[in-house]
Amino acid sequence: MEKLISGEKIRRLLVRGTNWVGDSVMSLPALDQIREGFPAAHITLMVLPWVSGVYEECEAVDEVLLYDRQERHRGVWGKIKLIHQLRARQFEAAILFQNAFEAALLTALARIPLRFGYRRDGRGWLLSHALAIDPRLKNLHQSYYYLDLVERILGRDRTIESFSLSEGPLRQEPLPDPSLQISPRRKEAAHKILREEGISCKKPIVGVNPGASFGSAKRWPEERYAALLDQLAHEQETDIVIFGSGAEINIAKAIAMGMSHPPVILSGQTTLSGLIALISCCDLFITNDSGPMHLAAALQIPMLAIFGPTDEIATGPMSVKAMVIKKKVECSPCLLRECPIDHRCMTRISVEEVYRHAVQQLQKISA
Repeated sequence: MEKLISGEKIRRLLVRGTNWVGDSVMSLPALDQIREGFPAAHITLMVLPWVSGVYEECEAVDEVLLYDRQERHRGVWGKIKLIHQLRARQFEAAILFQNAFEAALLTALARIPLRFGYRRDGRGWLLSHALAIDPRLKNLHQSYYYLDLVERILGRDRTIESFSLSEGPLRQEPLPDPSLQISPRRKEAAHKILREEGISCKKPIVGVNPGASFGSAKRWPEERYAALLDQLAHEQETDIVIFGSGAEINIAKAIAMGMSHPPVILSGQTTLSGLIALISCCDLFITNDSGPMHLAAALQIPMLAIFGPTDEIATGPMSVKAMVIKKKVECSPCLLRECPIDHRCMTRISVEEVYRHAVQQLQKISA
């Protein structure tokens, strides 16, 4: 395969990261490939503030540059300020994981000579190297969407070529490793928070993420979470910690009201960096398809991931310790935010089934 760039010669490289936590985790393997392919480069990763915690201890990048669209880089003058900031750094090349037109426009106006990204959203003319999306990627996990871009830029043997697609859509490709790093300092800080909440770590800790920012269709019913967690707390003697964003506090409170064993609610009380450290302290993580699901997978925490309207093949957890629970229904995956009918993809998943798998996961830990 023809190499589009000599990675050894690049000294200043900009990578425009993705805008969502799950996508950020799924792009980590590709970021590792960039680090390997550009050994002499100072790699700057530009991301929005709310995903920057994913990269706090990421060894693949040298610097995280915040693109603050809410304050510093807000509006036209804010964008001009960012463009001048990028120009001053004299980047030689930019790789765009983000698909937006704006990402290509900003790097072009910043006069970065080599600009690599997928040809989509009408931005091809703004890129020095606009790559077509390989249609075979639609049958693979989304992590390969980012990996394939990097492999083509570096002229490497493409991972996608090693998969046989002759018999239709591929459903069992190996998943890359999106490992997250947690320092002892961060983990101890997380344990301190748990101790202050009355969790001594003498019991198994079950972390729960019952929300999903995409929409209610991705959420397993609150009353079922309540029944499941109560049973785990009573019969398996576990401590329960509920995570989520500030907008999901009411979900956590509704679950707690349905339980006789009060859980610890940390929804809206953590930074992303803090959330990652807290999840790393869990013995089991139970979650809907969400950003925290991908964080737990990257931390290699034993997990139950409950899927409904989304495709677990495309965006499932990247971990051998994760188990996906999903029912085959005729309308899934529909990828809708709200279910227009009876939410059958979720309501057919029973408390008993999830509890059984949770016990199996906990038994593996204690074995």
